[in-house]
Amino acid sequence: MKIPIIVQHRHVHLSSKDREVLFGGESLVEARAIGQKGQVVYKQTVQVIGPNGKFEHVCVLGPDRDQTQVELSSSDAFALGLKASVRVSGDLNRSASCKLVGPSGELDAKSTTIIPVRHLHCTPQFADQNNLKHHDVVTLSIDAFKEKLISDVVVRVHPTYSIEFHLTKDEAAEHWIQSSDTAQIV
Repeated sequence: MKIPIIVQHRHVHLSSKDREVLFGGESLVEARAIGQKGQVVYKQTVQVIGPNGKFEHVCVLGPDRDQTQVELSSSDAFALGLKASVRVSGDLNRSASCKLVGPSGELDAKSTTIIPVRHLHCTPQFADQNNLKHHDVVTLSIDAFKEKLISDVVVRVHPTYSIEFHLTKDEAAEHWIQSSDTAQIV
């Protein structure tokens, strides 16, 4: 099966509490749905600030999460002066801290900032068909470049997931991959 590739850009997932601080009582407006069922990109954005600079107009993804999580590429983290580590989404142990600024307030987002590990979202059915389990590690071949193999891809299995391979813009650039490309499990 050809697996769609998604090149991830910097974005923020907010907890309800932090959303309230940044946006007050304002309801966030959906700009569009994304590939993972029930997830959206909102029209509203935030600033992400580090010791060396800031990024304005950073997309906020919904729905709310239990914990705020800022996802950057390694070059984004470097530009901001943040020592962010590569992590599986939700693993915020030893993660970096930044400042978030919204139209209604700002907050010191401690232990929120990661570089997301490249990962393969799977439905339980796809995982069963391919003998995969949550947090397995696989290698993918890129269909446009048969000789290109991407190793150390973490498998994520959940009923709401669509089958997609996600990697940061830095990793995509290194391999000349774009979001319209596809991959296959080796």
